Amino acid sequence: MVIGRKKILVLVFLFSVIVLIFQFREIEIAQAETPTPTPTPSTDNSQAVRDLQNQINDLQNKVSELAKQGKTLSSQIAVMDSQIKLTQLRINSTKQQIIDITLDIDTTNKKISTLQNSLVKLTGVLINRIIATYEVGTVQPFHILLSANNVSNFFSRLNYLKIAQEHDKRLIYDTTQAKNDYANQKTIFEDKKKKVETLKTQLEGYTSQLNQEKKDKNDLLRVTKNSESEYQRRLADALREIRQIQKAATVLISTEPRKVARGEIIGYMGNTGYSFGSHLHFGAYNIKSLSEYNYYSNHENPSNTLESVNVGWDTGCNGDPVGKTNTGSGSFSWPMSTGNLYITQGYGNTCYSNVYYRGNPHPAYDMYNNSDIAVRSVEEGQAYICRNCTGDGGNGVFIFHPNGKMTLYWHLQ
Repeated sequence: MVIGRKKILVLVFLFSVIVLIFQFREIEIAQAETPTPTPTPSTDNSQAVRDLQNQINDLQNKVSELAKQGKTLSSQIAVMDSQIKLTQLRINSTKQQIIDITLDIDTTNKKISTLQNSLVKLTGVLINRIIATYEVGTVQPFHILLSANNVSNFFSRLNYLKIAQEHDKRLIYDTTQAKNDYANQKTIFEDKKKKVETLKTQLEGYTSQLNQEKKDKNDLLRVTKNSESEYQRRLADALREIRQIQKAATVLISTEPRKVARGEIIGYMGNTGYSFGSHLHFGAYNIKSLSEYNYYSNHENPSNTLESVNVGWDTGCNGDPVGKTNTGSGSFSWPMSTGNLYITQGYGNTCYSNVYYRGNPHPAYDMYNNSDIAVRSVEEGQAYICRNCTGDGGNGVFIFHPNGKMTLYWHLQ
């Protein structure tokens, strides 16, 4: 009887030890470090890309310095040559980046394939371990104690369970880590694919820009006949045109306007007042009196005021439409018949304004129609008409409309 009580006490003591061990084990698992995702690596540009970028930076500084020099044909050609080289370098840099990232994509794709295989294997092992753990999960420590032949056998079995639990914990961690790595590599893969598409679009833009820059240079040489005197004459004429229109507005302030109707003929297309050829210079301004007029202030795109019509475009400038194009979103009629109308210079920064207007925008449309040269008022209003009002041969009309806009018509016969 005494022996039986001792045995029971030993069993109770051992059971208490087992309970404490499992309690400490649960605390240890709870305090285990939570798996963290693998950080997304950043890909540095290759040495080739960095070298090209250094050349781009140097050339940009050179272009800026050249632009500060006096306006001569040789300096303008030097700027154009440098800009062409700069765009070519940007094309080379973009191509190199595409090559580098394409190689990265191939590497990332291989990593994804490897991680996917590892993840499949780990998941399979983990599922099997979960099933095995579930099957023995109903076995209590006390049952292990009762089924043990002796104390040594009991601790061997208990130690086996601890090893199995530690293995399960590591397996879960490895599986989670593999999932995180796989997700990160997939994100890297998608980001690089988007980057390549962006670079390809950028490359198309640079290629188009390069073609236009070469064309601009050829046009400049053709128009000026590679003559410094011809270039200076055209520069001077462009500046005289601006001063002439500005002076006309000042002179006409003291005159009485006359009322004109929408579509009324106010003159005919010509080449008076420092024009490079017969055409109409048509501008739209948000002003209410001639005293407010300034060539480079308060102007807006004529397309905003003119009604939507298919007209021809033949500017030769990169980014402008070519051929018949729907143009206009306003309510005013067009100043010339649109049947055979062609716009030869658009609004804003154009390939011509960059050369002849010192980088200032062209605040108008230049257009011509050789089959119908009549110029008409786009809307009713009060017209101030200049017939050589500045004494240097310039003819044009300023019309103020009821909606607070002013339209300008210049180079009339």
